[in-house]
Amino acid sequence: MAAVAAAASIAGMPPSARARPGPPGVTVTVVPLVADDDALARAEAVLTPGELARARRGTPAVHRRRVLLRAALRTALATELGTDPRSVPLTAGAAGRPELPAATHLDAGCSAAGDLGLVAVGRGSRVGVDLEPVAPWTPDVAEEGWLHPTELQAIAALPPGERPVAATRAWTRKEAVLKARGTGLRDDPATVLTAVGRTGATVAGWTLHDVPVPDGWVASLAVAPDEEIPR
Repeated sequence: MAAVAAAASIAGMPPSARARPGPPGVTVTVVPLVADDDALARAEAVLTPGELARARRGTPAVHRRRVLLRAALRTALATELGTDPRSVPLTAGAAGRPELPAATHLDAGCSAAGDLGLVAVGRGSRVGVDLEPVAPWTPDVAEEGWLHPTELQAIAALPPGERPVAATRAWTRKEAVLKARGTGLRDDPATVLTAVGRTGATVAGWTLHDVPVPDGWVASLAVAPDEEIPR
């Protein structure tokens, strides 16, 4: 963990990025997606031409967030591989999921919400991560169809003040699992049944962890050992 925290000083990762405790073999780094023009230029220098082109397809604010998050991901992986961030053999799968050669024994995931990002690196394990701002709970949310009836019942049983975080947590857990699978929202989130109000649960073969993030956000991590990755 200390090695990744030190990586914050490497070109490409904002200096206020902070590594968070994770399960064995996994490092999670919270990345502020704000930077001045000089820091943004340093982060851009870490990216490939293809990554830069994708980042530039968004608005200036989206461009900045994409650059900073991708540069942070490259920097975290470079720390694991003992190489320069520019040399990390990082590509994107069909669904946009980060991919690395099998010989690295590394897997990675990332997520962003507003001005906050999250990077996860797994050693000998498959990972998925999702970060979301806490959303209000209204009857309309219950009708959107992404919650399983059992989850809806559990959320309804909570005090009203606890429902927004519980529902947002359920969403991040579903997304973390779907990202780890590599399918994303091509799979129905309602089919990923989470344990509302419980921590350290296993869902569809993935071990779930709550990631500490600043107030107003919720984040979840899904992990499975390489040899036990659900397909």
